Amino acid sequence: MSAEGDGQEPSYEAIPGVANSYVVGDGAPLRAVTAQDGKKAARSTSIPKIRFLSGAGFESVLWGLVIAHLVKWAVSFGYFATWQVRYAVGYGSTTFTIVYWKDFWDRLPVHVQNLLGQHWFPAQVEPAWWVTWRHDIRDVGIALVATIIVRLMFSKPKYPVDDNPGLAVYLTRVPLAIAAALVPITILGVVAWKLPWLTQHGWHVPSQYEPWAGEANGWVSAGLWITSVMGIAGGLVATRVIQRVADDIQWFWAERSAGKLRAEGFLSTGRVIGTPAHRLRVHWLLDNSPVLPVRNPWLVRIMVAVAGLSMLAAGVGAWLNLVGPDAH
Repeated sequence: MSAEGDGQEPSYEAIPGVANSYVVGDGAPLRAVTAQDGKKAARSTSIPKIRFLSGAGFESVLWGLVIAHLVKWAVSFGYFATWQVRYAVGYGSTTFTIVYWKDFWDRLPVHVQNLLGQHWFPAQVEPAWWVTWRHDIRDVGIALVATIIVRLMFSKPKYPVDDNPGLAVYLTRVPLAIAAALVPITILGVVAWKLPWLTQHGWHVPSQYEPWAGEANGWVSAGLWITSVMGIAGGLVATRVIQRVADDIQWFWAERSAGKLRAEGFLSTGRVIGTPAHRLRVHWLLDNSPVLPVRNPWLVRIMVAVAGLSMLAAGVGAWLNLVGPDAH
């Protein structure tokens, strides 16, 4: 028996003389769970969808804004740490560079040209269009990930709590979702290329409306809005492919919250903290106490590690964007 905080899974022990039944230990007093409880898990998909025009919908929008900024900061840190930082060892003027990907990324088209023995560009300097593209790739990625997360905040569970997809499903669905997202992203990218007035329209917010003018012009006048549209379109398509994995991730965190609440003896609905979608799942688990399959321990470790590293990356990314190098 363990609570959420120690990172272990609830224990399941067969009850002698009772077919298809288990004793569940999740930090709460042991109780018998029969096959009848297993039927309740199939109804976990009956959790109502959050309506946009509702109190929960408004709260979800606010959560979405917060999460979108966290995603932006985390991706910004990942971009900075991957392509802008020199990793070296040594002391003083004597250092040895382990890896430094800045030149590789900054002049990627030129490196591809040289690798293939072609002469696409007149010089070895980075093409002007690539300077824009490499930053657009980052912005599209931010909009893509944020759209998937925010979109799923309003969706009801499509897959039940006991679906329990394995690691193989995660490893296949994520690449498939990325491939699916590339279709609308590519189409919109070609449209923006063929219709340059979409990003070069000359519209801007007058400077007397600062500080909002600078933010608005950076998005509208500079043409960054098209990258947001591309990411949103890709995210909406990717959501359909990654729904099963996303449902499982949400159930995983709901299970941990429910287990912690049971262990602490706080079963009041007012104790559940999180988005409305998360609270609905936790409430369902507390009310129904379904039989939960044992999760792959490696998958549990990966999800916990990714969540922790993502929050750390968001914190460092916030510093980079607000007061660090990217703020200037």
